[in-house]
Amino acid sequence: MIELFLKVCFDFCAQNLFYTLTKKMEKIAPQNALKRDFIRLIRFSIVGVIGAVINTILLWLFTDLAGIYYLYSSAIAIEIGILLQFLLNDRWTFKEKKTRGVKQFIVRILKSNLWRSGGLVINIGVLYLLTEYLDVYYLISNIFGILCAFLWNYLLESRLTWEVTG
Repeated sequence: MIELFLKVCFDFCAQNLFYTLTKKMEKIAPQNALKRDFIRLIRFSIVGVIGAVINTILLWLFTDLAGIYYLYSSAIAIEIGILLQFLLNDRWTFKEKKTRGVKQFIVRILKSNLWRSGGLVINIGVLYLLTEYLDVYYLISNIFGILCAFLWNYLLESRLTWEVTG
């Protein structure tokens, strides 16, 4: 009986909390703005997966085939990924804010590199810690590094590179 009472109370509180938060969010950001941001996040994720695959392949090529130290290989692979993802995001993810003209292109690609340098530090830091201290295979560590840097990259890119507000 007490369990049923607690479940009913919990459900009631959860539903009221959800309702209250939903109403407050609608006042803060209209529903269509949230939907657009969600679609951008999905597109950014797809571009990120493409970038992660390319990053991982390049990391492997530079490290195992070219014999470059894995942290240096990672930095090179990440930078190539940053440039490719910038182009994909510009033409698809943020197409309504598409870059127009050489000056805007240069400014945006420099901004993108600046913001993503934080993601690079996060990615390489996770790669190093997992590989050196937890003895995780470097390509697996790299995937975890990419995942950790993802949110940082999305927030800064969408808000500061393409200046999306909703």
